[in-house]
Amino acid sequence: MENENQVPKKKSHAKIIWLIIILAIAVALGIWWLVNYNKYISTDDANLDSYRVDVSSRVMGPILHLYAWEGDTVKRGMLLLEVDSSNVTTHLWEAKAQRSEIYAQLKLDEQNLKTAQANLRLSEIALELARENYNRAKTQYEGNAISQESYQAEEENYESAKVHVDISLNQIDVSQAQIAASEASLASAEASIESIKTTLSYYKIYAPSDGVIAKRWYLPGDIIQPGQTILTLNQGKDLWVQVYLEETKFKSIEINQPAEFVLDAYKHLTFKGKIYYIGSNAASEFSLIPPSNASGNYTKVTQRIPMKISVEECYDHDKKIEMPPLVSGMSATVKIKKNK
Repeated sequence: MENENQVPKKKSHAKIIWLIIILAIAVALGIWWLVNYNKYISTDDANLDSYRVDVSSRVMGPILHLYAWEGDTVKRGMLLLEVDSSNVTTHLWEAKAQRSEIYAQLKLDEQNLKTAQANLRLSEIALELARENYNRAKTQYEGNAISQESYQAEEENYESAKVHVDISLNQIDVSQAQIAASEASLASAEASIESIKTTLSYYKIYAPSDGVIAKRWYLPGDIIQPGQTILTLNQGKDLWVQVYLEETKFKSIEINQPAEFVLDAYKHLTFKGKIYYIGSNAASEFSLIPPSNASGNYTKVTQRIPMKISVEECYDHDKKIEMPPLVSGMSATVKIKKNK
């Protein structure tokens, strides 16, 4: 009978021990949670982010060649793609042909000017000769040495010579005006060619910065529109943690406040940094459909404030190690140390 009574007592003692252990664990977890709650502000609405550049075209047309694909590392100035420029090339040929035609016309106008200047010299010689003959005939007519008809003939020749000089001067003016017009047309043709060349350069699209092709949106043969994103370039040099913190936790946040975070990809590592940016608006202010109460129906939602945390150090437990490979978009759990 004594042995039978001892067995239930042992089982009862074991249950009490397990209950004490569970209570101790619960108390320890509660204390740990309370310490962390009082020491840190935590959120899991965070991820790694970096600068991204959308590569787009200034012109419309089908993609002719694509030289970079997703995952490729590119350098600034590297040719990424070409758009079909056959129509613009044709316009360039036409503009060059027009320039040649205008240049030939300019040379003809310059030659006409030289001819007009030579005619002017001849007309001036003829005028001087006609003036001498007229003056001699006038003297002879006044001395009754020649007839009136002879005097009038010399007078008409003199007037005709003056008219020819005026005509030559007018021809020079016309030739100079034609040369000025041809030079203006030539300058316009040159400007048109340079403009077409500039437009032609838009059909070759180069990398605006160093980085990695994160996304390709179109394939060769697709017709693109001006301003349409063709490739998304992830610069990847400057990484930070993009955090969206609940407004209820915002009052304890300051610039340069220490923070640490864990990435889902590296659960065993702890990263450290500081808050270097705090948004001046709630994230919802810049959403595609900003919150509005115009209808009168209102549901209060906790707003989130955007912040950025630098990525400065990495620790494996308490040992500082080199930064592992990081990729924009990795999920993070952030703990921000409260100021005392």
